[in-house]
Amino acid sequence: MPLVNLCGLPCSGKTTRAHQLKVELEQYICDNAQNLAERNIVLRPQVIIVNDESLRINKREAYASPHEEKKARGALISAIERHLSREDLVICDAMNYIKGFRYQLYCIARALGTPHCSIHCGVSPSTAEIWNAARDPSTAYETTTLQDLCTRFEEPDARNRWDAPLFTLIPSDPLPIADIASAVILRRPPPPNLSTVVKPLTETNYLHEMDRTTQEIVDTILAAQKEGITGDTKVPKAKVNLKLPPRVITLSELRRLRRQYTNLNKLHTQLDMGRVADGFVEYLNTNIG
Repeated sequence: MPLVNLCGLPCSGKTTRAHQLKVELEQYICDNAQNLAERNIVLRPQVIIVNDESLRINKREAYASPHEEKKARGALISAIERHLSREDLVICDAMNYIKGFRYQLYCIARALGTPHCSIHCGVSPSTAEIWNAARDPSTAYETTTLQDLCTRFEEPDARNRWDAPLFTLIPSDPLPIADIASAVILRRPPPPNLSTVVKPLTETNYLHEMDRTTQEIVDTILAAQKEGITGDTKVPKAKVNLKLPPRVITLSELRRLRRQYTNLNKLHTQLDMGRVADGFVEYLNTNIG
C-alpha cells in the first residue's frame, strides 16, 4: 500500500533506518490488525525493502559514472513499480538525492492511490566521509565520488508535495513509528493530479497523440529559448503556463524528461488527451526549475 522514501547523503545510515523501520512497521501491522481491518485497510504483514543491495548493484561502481548511475536509478524505479501495490508496504532505501527522481516515485504512489512519506537521514558531509572510511574498501565510495554525490544532493523540503510528509532524523533520534504509521498507513492518499491520472481513454491512438502533443511542447520551448524568452510561457494545448528558467534547457534534457513523462503515464494512467499538455507542463515545471 504505502511507499516510504528514504533519502540522504551516501553513508548517512539509510539502510540501518530501513531495517529498523521494517521491523517496527511489521510489528505495528501485527499489533493493530483488528483496528486496520475495521478501517478496511488491508496490508500484507511483510514489509519490502528495495535498495541497491537487493538489486545486486555495486554502489562503488554504479555511482562512479553517469551512465552506470542512470542504469542503477532505472533498476531501482522499475523494482519499486513491480513491488508497490495497495496491499504491500515498500521502503525505498536509496540516496534519492535528485528531486526529480523523488517526484517520479511520488507520482507512482499517487497513481496507484496509495500514500507515501519521506524520511531524510540527516548527517553532515564530514560524518559521511568518516563513515565511508570505516567501510570495507570493496564497498566504500571513492573519495571523489562521495564528494560529488554530497555536492549534488538536493535536500528534501516539506513544502514540496513529493517530499511531504517529511521526517528528518539525525542518527541519535528515535524512530517516530506512530507518526510514520499515521502518515503512510492511516492517512488517506492524496487525490490524483494532472500528471498521474484521469478519465478512461477512448482514443485508440493514445500513444501517438501523447507523443505528438509532448513533441509540440518541446519544439515550443526550443523556439522560445532561441528568442531569449524566460518566465511564464504559453505552449500548445495547455492551460498551465510553462515557467522557463533563465538557464538554457538542452535538447537532451528535454528528451529525457519527455521520455520519463511518457513512460510514467503509459505504465500507470490513461490521460485524457485534453489534459496531456497540462500534465507535461506541470512535470516540466517541477524538473527544470
